[in-house]
Amino acid sequence: MAFDDQEIKTANEELEKRIIKDRADWVEKIKFVVADTKDMRKLTGCQVQMLSYRQTLVDKMSEFKATIYKRNGSWDRYFKTLYRDYSLNYDIKLSGSEKAQFIKADLSALKVQIKLLENHIEFYQECIRTLDNLAFAIRNRIKLNDDEF
Repeated sequence: MAFDDQEIKTANEELEKRIIKDRADWVEKIKFVVADTKDMRKLTGCQVQMLSYRQTLVDKMSEFKATIYKRNGSWDRYFKTLYRDYSLNYDIKLSGSEKAQFIKADLSALKVQIKLLENHIEFYQECIRTLDNLAFAIRNRIKLNDDEF
């Protein structure tokens, strides 16, 4: 199991592009649902769409969390391998903390990937909060309309 820093950097660039596109898509979807709350006739559709979007986000979050678990496992395995390599095959005798710093530098691309995934999960969590707040807004809008009649 050889560590390929360049491969991970390339994967990070691709991941970042996908994340940017995914965020833009979700921002648009949520904007449309919010805009539809202005029309009383569309509120039922908004509720259905909001719940559907919420579940989709929960599913996506779960997938991203599973990916993070896998990446953390890879990070641990690479750390162990590199620690052994720095202990046995490096020209200069390093202390434990120096080895750890070298390894963290070597594995920085993998750590960036993990942070990108964690940050995107936080984005999904904020989208879910927005949708939850929208559910209350829809309920209040319906109540206000009922009170008018």
